[in-house]
Amino acid sequence: MQVDKILNNLYLSRLNLKNYFLDLLDPLRVKIYLSAMVFVNILIWSLCKFIVSRIGAEQMALHYNVDFGIDYYGNVGNVYIIPLLGLVIISVNFYLFAFASRFKDKIFITHLLFSSAIFANIILLASAISVYLVNFK
Repeated sequence: MQVDKILNNLYLSRLNLKNYFLDLLDPLRVKIYLSAMVFVNILIWSLCKFIVSRIGAEQMALHYNVDFGIDYYGNVGNVYIIPLLGLVIISVNFYLFAFASRFKDKIFITHLLFSSAIFANIILLASAISVYLVNFK
């Protein structure tokens, strides 16, 4: 009898959580922002995968400074930190949006959080492009 209550509560809480997230994704602006964020992050992942597939050594240049030249070498797999950081930024901003969606000014909060996440991912895309240019040009 007690197990049935626990299972029923778990089922109802899963349905409530599902409906809550579907309601969060309902506005068109959220869908557009999420599509743009995911698209830019997929570009970053693709570029990093391309860099790793083309590099022929275990070490690669990960940072270039105008004054000193290449100043940071690391393992080839360290290039995946860039898209992972973008994914973390998207996740944190979506979590903050889910928390702040209860407030009155949620349209402004939506634009603020998601545009900053897109901007951060564009900067990360530029850093992945610079890693490519340092290693292959």
